[in-house]
Amino acid sequence: MRPATALSLLLLGLSPLTGACKREPPPAYLRLQGAAPRLADAPHSRALLVVFWATWCPPCLQETPQLVALAKAPPEGLQVVVFSHDETSQAVASFFEGPPPAPLHLRLDADKQVGDAFGVDQLPVSFLLVDGRQVARFSGPRAWDSAPMRRLLERLMREPPPPPD
Repeated sequence: MRPATALSLLLLGLSPLTGACKREPPPAYLRLQGAAPRLADAPHSRALLVVFWATWCPPCLQETPQLVALAKAPPEGLQVVVFSHDETSQAVASFFEGPPPAPLHLRLDADKQVGDAFGVDQLPVSFLLVDGRQVARFSGPRAWDSAPMRRLLERLMREPPPPPD
């Protein structure tokens, strides 16, 4: 991941989204600074799957049902946060035929600020953060709710994170 500029977004915490996708900053516990974004004090979670996605991206749409299923019934200690690269919340609401499923904790990243901090160069791309550190990057669509993927996520969450750079 390319180094991000010294950027600290100490903003809103994660709360269930009952309305449409919101143009909100990333959750307060997602720190975008240094060489890689980090997770700090995520509520009710030791791991976070950060997904970059868009309604105009065919591979993103391919993985959406699996991603929703994972978010609704994640492995213990995992939360899913999706950043949409759509321009408007209306595009997202239209795709979901209403508000996005609350377990996705979906936010707009129309200005690509969060995506740039993660070094996003394609969609979809996902990052697994455990105990505040990135432990995996998944490029392209995934079968998120499949048994092999769930086992992989659980194993990555059990293993100690890599040492800091």
